[in-house]
Amino acid sequence: MKAIYKYELNGDTLQTVLLPADSTVLSVVEQHQDIVMYAVVDVEQENTQEIVFLLLGTGQDFDNTLDGYSFLNTVKLSDGAIMVHVFVEKGRGKNVDKY
Repeated sequence: MKAIYKYELNGDTLQTVLLPADSTVLSVVEQHQDIVMYAVVDVEQENTQEIVFLLLGTGQDFDNTLDGYSFLNTVKLSDGAIMVHVFVEKGRGKNVDKY
């Protein structure tokens, strides 16, 4: 059985989230000043997978290459004073054919 679950991202530039295997990331948005990610997950799946996210603020320097990532969304925090651009490792987001 599948469901859509919400996971909070902590704001670190590079972070890993543990999800049930074969999950698909749908979106990343702001909710109550937190950055949250929604994913389609198989609630009966016992195996897990790590999904890596890259969060970059506007004007922030970074060493990582974006080659291995796909852009998900720009999240507005503090009434637009902080803009965070969220990327997910390629092949992990918005793959509609998986459901």
